[in-house]
Amino acid sequence: MQQKTTHCEQPSILIADDDDSLRRVLAAVLQQAGYQTLKARNGKETLATARKTEVDVILLDIFLGDANGLELIEDIQRFNSTASIIIITAHGTTQTAIDAAKQRAYGYLTKPVDKKQLLDLVARAASATNQTQSALRKVSKTRTAQSAIEIDRQGKIVGQSVTMQMVYQMIGRAAVSDETVLILGESGTGKELVSQLIHQNSPRAENPFVVFDCGAIPPSLIESALFGHVKGAYTDAYTSRKGKFEQADTGTIFLDEIGELPAEVQMKLLRVLQEREVEPVGSNERRTVNVRIIAATNRKLEQAVEQKLFREDLYYRLNVVPIVLPPLRERKEDIPELVSLFTRRFVEEYSLPDIGVSSEVLQQLTAYEWPGNVRELENAIKRALVMCAGQMLLPEHFTHVGQGALQPEMTLNFDKHVDAMLREQVERYLEDAKTGKGELYAHIRALFEKPLFRIVLEHTNGNRSKAAEMLGINRNTLHTKLAEYELQERKA
Repeated sequence: MQQKTTHCEQPSILIADDDDSLRRVLAAVLQQAGYQTLKARNGKETLATARKTEVDVILLDIFLGDANGLELIEDIQRFNSTASIIIITAHGTTQTAIDAAKQRAYGYLTKPVDKKQLLDLVARAASATNQTQSALRKVSKTRTAQSAIEIDRQGKIVGQSVTMQMVYQMIGRAAVSDETVLILGESGTGKELVSQLIHQNSPRAENPFVVFDCGAIPPSLIESALFGHVKGAYTDAYTSRKGKFEQADTGTIFLDEIGELPAEVQMKLLRVLQEREVEPVGSNERRTVNVRIIAATNRKLEQAVEQKLFREDLYYRLNVVPIVLPPLRERKEDIPELVSLFTRRFVEEYSLPDIGVSSEVLQQLTAYEWPGNVRELENAIKRALVMCAGQMLLPEHFTHVGQGALQPEMTLNFDKHVDAMLREQVERYLEDAKTGKGELYAHIRALFEKPLFRIVLEHTNGNRSKAAEMLGINRNTLHTKLAEYELQERKA
């Protein structure tokens, strides 16, 4: 059996990339910093070097000409189980970052490689290798690769900033475990999307994913909603009903706004976490559930614990794998990518012609602090596209950003406001004995259509042709709607 060559006192770095010039540049930077370097120009050479030489860190390109770097990780780890692998590529995406994390890659870099970031990551990776080397030699690295990750094709989570790369790594590592996850972050940062990604990439992906908003249900109904009830448990309980935990059995339950959970329900949730059993309201029978729990909150739970508003034991049960989502103001380099994403999505959704984004708009949006985070940016793009009658988004279409027309609290709670308004209107309509109950859809549609037509006509200065074009409807249809909603005074 061939004896594997070991490295000297200096940490050794294997640079596996098909770009000759990049290999030379990286080698020069690393050698100047005191590292030994080895080079491989394709997948075959990478595996050969990993097989015969024990290295500390491997800089591994994804596209190696004859191989995909991600697909080589398992073989590399089988030959060189102590090496820390850093993925490096010119084609960085959310998908590749999460794939790398699932394969236990130490880190992730995108080209062009920043020298300071490279040296910092390599130093930490070499240190990690040194600290765990003896233990890692005893660990089998024959874990087969998971099936390909399925991520929402609309790309709702994007960004190549350093902070988001760390989030992707946490998502990948949380996905292959079955531990409880606590997602922390301000409103609008994408906590539910992260929970979906974890579930979609977990062994439970084919099983139910159930969402429960702890802040949207009256306290008196939360216990029944979560744990279910039996027939006759309370007034109007005419039949037995499974709660969210039983609905999520074998899958994942996402408990959003966990900080809003009433104290009495916190205690029962703690019991579920400890015993994996639920007790429906009105029943003495406990039912076993096999559920992975992901919770999220925008509250500071440590402070809530100190104020006796949240149980300390429940907090520690939930906070097994914490994932902290950065606010948009801390990753502004991702704003241009997000703007492009939302523009393409809404242009397609509204059947608009191709619309570009001016450089002045990107500067304006990047300078803004976005207290409502990604959700606020998404709504800003949506509104700008409604206001835009041309082929380019200009600063004039974003005059609402940062002003009274776009208050943060309105943006943060937009969905809840709409839901509450609709619920109130529907209930009022159904309770009115004078209304024709079969006309509910027309009634609700009118609530939205009339102000929409009025706003668009104001934007086009009463030009009906432009208004019809913007709305994507026939001019005759617009005439009919104007007459229906008594907006005839706004003539072109």
